[in-house]
Amino acid sequence: MSSNTLISNINKHIQENFWLYIISILCVLTGIILGIYSVKYMGQSERNDLLNYLANFVDPSNTKGISYKAIFLQSVKNNLPVIVFLWFLGLTIIGMPIVIIVDLLKGFTVGFTFSFMISGLGKSGIGIAILGVLPQNIIYIPCIVFASVASMEFSIMLLKNKFSKQWTSSISGRIVNYSVLFIIIIVLLFIGIIIESYIAPYFVKNLINSMGSVTK
Repeated sequence: MSSNTLISNINKHIQENFWLYIISILCVLTGIILGIYSVKYMGQSERNDLLNYLANFVDPSNTKGISYKAIFLQSVKNNLPVIVFLWFLGLTIIGMPIVIIVDLLKGFTVGFTFSFMISGLGKSGIGIAILGVLPQNIIYIPCIVFASVASMEFSIMLLKNKFSKQWTSSISGRIVNYSVLFIIIIVLLFIGIIIESYIAPYFVKNLINSMGSVTK
């Protein structure tokens, strides 16, 4: 498949599911905003615990023994099940409300992480957040949005077919195409996982070492 054909198919998919994309993007953005504001209203005890963890994380003496493999495995554990879960929801007919919740939670996680790093570390936290959180989420968020739309689209299709009693043998072919689409999304997701596991920690480590100590 040529790049022009791929771009054409993506544009067609966006046009055909425009409102589903709007819903998914708005849910992610809403989650980000909620995550940002949740930091402001955290209890002092929880805030202190997280600040102590964050201070330990950005201690220059702790950056020499970074286990990239451990980060990779944790990143896979955190992200791959989400995509698989979205795939499953698309097959359940009634999965659309849960897909929306998944989008909200993903946005909340990103917003909370950014906000807390900046709130806890001040100007230093901006650089750490940009290098340590932003790069992989440039991949993760589009993957989540695309997977969410595909899941909702397939769920709606199944629902329409069920009510119109158009269940045929062709449904198995559609499930195969639907699953192949998610395999492509997973491949793209692993680009973000590699960035999070091997590239972002390298830049964060160098930033922390160059700052010596991180203070607000």
